[in-house]
Amino acid sequence: MGRALVFSQAGQPFSVEQLDVAPPKENEIRVRIAASGVCHSDLHGYEAGAPTMLKPLVFGHEAAGEVLELGPGVTGFEVGDHIVLGVFPQCGVCTYCTDGHPTLCVEGRKTAAGTLIDGTTRYSLGGQPVGQLAGLGCWSEETVISTLQAVRIDKDMPLTSAALLGCGVVTGFGAVVNVARVGPGETMAVVGCGGLGLSAIQAGRIAGAERIIAVDVRAGKLDLAKKVGATDLVDSSAGDAVQQVQELTGGHGTNFSFDFVGMASTARDTLSMIRRGGTAVLTGLAQPTFEFSINELIRAGRTIKGNLMGMGWFRDDFPRLVELYQDGSLMLDELVSQRLDLSEVDVAFKAMSEGDVARSVFVMQD
Repeated sequence: MGRALVFSQAGQPFSVEQLDVAPPKENEIRVRIAASGVCHSDLHGYEAGAPTMLKPLVFGHEAAGEVLELGPGVTGFEVGDHIVLGVFPQCGVCTYCTDGHPTLCVEGRKTAAGTLIDGTTRYSLGGQPVGQLAGLGCWSEETVISTLQAVRIDKDMPLTSAALLGCGVVTGFGAVVNVARVGPGETMAVVGCGGLGLSAIQAGRIAGAERIIAVDVRAGKLDLAKKVGATDLVDSSAGDAVQQVQELTGGHGTNFSFDFVGMASTARDTLSMIRRGGTAVLTGLAQPTFEFSINELIRAGRTIKGNLMGMGWFRDDFPRLVELYQDGSLMLDELVSQRLDLSEVDVAFKAMSEGDVARSVFVMQD
């Protein structure tokens, strides 16, 4: 049994429950969760009531932990391994994986209903099945997941900081490295300096970007953006953000821009910040549609790209990010704004809604 944060229905608060955790099946592993981040996707899912998912449901999709048990047929893992959990399965053999788009893996669709790949769940409460968000459900002390969603990491890596890699860091970092492919001497603007945006800023610094413009409404987040690598700061509450970015770039705009807020207004601003021939990368999912001028897009030769979880191979990206942390290039400890117990989910959601944190993390063990 393991303690978990359980969501039952829209409008109702979470409850902390002792769940029964079934043994892992073929090619699955049981994991003791050390830490799990609180993402805006969790908040959006809670507010929407997770209508397409099995309920009751355990939220949480950004975590790190230790392997406790191997299911039949498992290779490549041992009990005691430290792992980062990946939001989407990456099978390596479907058309998307072989075409170099593993975050679009066919297997990933099978976990969208709040189950593992086989359509069932390993959690139960009083004999009733309990769903696992994204096939993970890691706002819990223990979980069972597919090996396709686990990546081994160095045991010297602190697991609380490693938890951030599973969603926020890999998504923000990958937007710059895998999607935009920012190179030395180029310029970029980052709209939204939470966990994703701060990771993108660091990716730009590591990639050698000449100018990294951080855009946010919160002074505290802009200060942290400066600390992790932003060269210029734009307070969008103090005036038009697009105009400020244009002024900083001599009226040309940046080579790249990144939206990690996901509002219609920030998506439009992000597109307007880039120069002729530039690329805007959109990640946020808060509002699914926005309007823009097709003529402006075509006549300026601009490009819009979507970014899903960094568009890379987790099995390569997670260990590489650990190496960057260990050599001092990637700052992760600074992104952990508060360490919370599972019972403090309201504290985490309130801080996120008010824009006061880079990342809140539920810590089950250090």
